[in-house]
Amino acid sequence: MINRFTFSTVRKSILFLFLGFIFSTISAQIPIEKYRDEILKLKSEADIEVYWHSLYSVDQDTLLKLPTDDITKYDSLSTTLMIKTALMFEVHGRKVYKKNNVVPVLNFTHNYLSEASLVFWSIINQCVEVGGQIDTFATGFPAYQLEAIANNFYKYSLSGQQDKHEKLVDNIEVLSIESVASRLEEAYVNQKRLRVLNIKEVVGQWFIQPFKNFKEDYCFEIVILEDNNIYIKHKEYLQKLVPLDSEKIIETFKIENEPFGWYYKLDDQNHLKMLDSNNSVLIEYTQCNY
Repeated sequence: MINRFTFSTVRKSILFLFLGFIFSTISAQIPIEKYRDEILKLKSEADIEVYWHSLYSVDQDTLLKLPTDDITKYDSLSTTLMIKTALMFEVHGRKVYKKNNVVPVLNFTHNYLSEASLVFWSIINQCVEVGGQIDTFATGFPAYQLEAIANNFYKYSLSGQQDKHEKLVDNIEVLSIESVASRLEEAYVNQKRLRVLNIKEVVGQWFIQPFKNFKEDYCFEIVILEDNNIYIKHKEYLQKLVPLDSEKIIETFKIENEPFGWYYKLDDQNHLKMLDSNNSVLIEYTQCNY
């Protein structure tokens, strides 16, 4: 056991190095191999504990204090935290997960890239198998994590719909833990690539409605970008829509790689609905007039 002064000093040193690496790579490619080498050098239990705690500290003291309008910086730091957590599992195994620690849960719920949510699900599964605070943190597993996925993909709330949880969890594809870090980087790079594309056409705008009987005071769009693909756009976040079929007056789409089997129907009057995998209507969206 190391003394309190030594632990604090080591922790601060690692945290400063950690932040230096992060902010040197904002808006650049995420240096996964550098982080892997960094984590491989953690040999003692004390070093592993200090590094693990630094992930928590950066989430709480840096990520959550970033300006809300600096989405690129936020996504870069959020993705970096997820990558480092994934590499800790990959290199050091489940011993990095302390039963009184919620680092992976915070990584997951403080991320807004829908693709990254699915990629990170294998890490969440590792935590569930170990047990501990993931079962009771906030609304517990899987309610808390499913709510984050539903929000990131569909801006929809699963609150009060616990009867759906088991089926929705079963629908989520679990990736090999060895592929998580690189797939997280791909999700981040892909979103950055989409944001620089110009909008060719706005198909329509609708109020965000997380519940059937409630709508937010801001809207989302369906747009066609200069790559000639169609996307759903929630603020600065873009998700590709995949056409399913087309009738004379109705177009049917789903979000690419969406997890739950939910899809959209858009008619020639720009009436938009979201339906579940049983073809039941979840939301009939109200059009924006601005």
